Amino acid sequence: MMAGCQATQKWPLVARGTGPPAPIIVLRSSILHSVLAEHGELAGTFAGRMTYLVAPSGQTQALAGPLAGTVKNTYIYKSYAAFAGDVAAGRLPASVHAVLYDIEKWPATPLDEQQHPQFYMRRFSALARAHGLLPILAPARDLVLVPGGSCPKRGSENLSEAYIRCGLAGADQGAAALVVQSQAEEFNVTAFRHFVAMVAGQARAGNPRIDVLAQLATAPLGQPASVPQLVSAARSVHRLVNGFSLTARNVDTETTAGLLWAFSRLGKQ
Repeated sequence: MMAGCQATQKWPLVARGTGPPAPIIVLRSSILHSVLAEHGELAGTFAGRMTYLVAPSGQTQALAGPLAGTVKNTYIYKSYAAFAGDVAAGRLPASVHAVLYDIEKWPATPLDEQQHPQFYMRRFSALARAHGLLPILAPARDLVLVPGGSCPKRGSENLSEAYIRCGLAGADQGAAALVVQSQAEEFNVTAFRHFVAMVAGQARAGNPRIDVLAQLATAPLGQPASVPQLVSAARSVHRLVNGFSLTARNVDTETTAGLLWAFSRLGKQ
């Protein structure tokens, strides 16, 4: 630990090792850069972990120093068409090891992809594997609200129920990991755990080797979460998942640092 760490620590005090060990973490490289700039001692807590450092295609964010454990540079795509275009044009550098398909009901994802998410997720995985890349799928719950979609939400269902019925978590054999977009439920630990459990079961039924990652957010739907709240949600599912995907606002550096500290495996020794 760096000298003076206790004096400069600003995040909410949560004992190191309070959270589950999180053997896999997906995190935006720019937020981790900010965290490590303030709390460089956290770099060593990634030992024994697989970290997917995510950045938009064509962008890289160098960290201030080395990160312990295994690091996979990852490009995020919100469109299969954009990914296919980059592959065809040879725009993916050799330093990129994985690609994440963030398919949602938003303008960044073409309507045809929104309407047929399973078809395009299979295509995304196949194209990634064909070029030596690890595909990570992150289908959003709101895909069941897409007009003209292949599996729309029924009147009496909530988004989670429709997502499960439509089989959006039934990842294909080529996917390396599935991100469960569970963050909207993280303030309700019972609902969070139930949704993650259902999605994990569905994903592994289609691909027993897939890594299932529960998503946590520092401010789901704009509502800030505390470190203890995030740790509580994470602990509720740690036996169901292989790790976590963290979504953090740029202003939430200290919350992110606190969660990473709680995940620290050093506290397990």
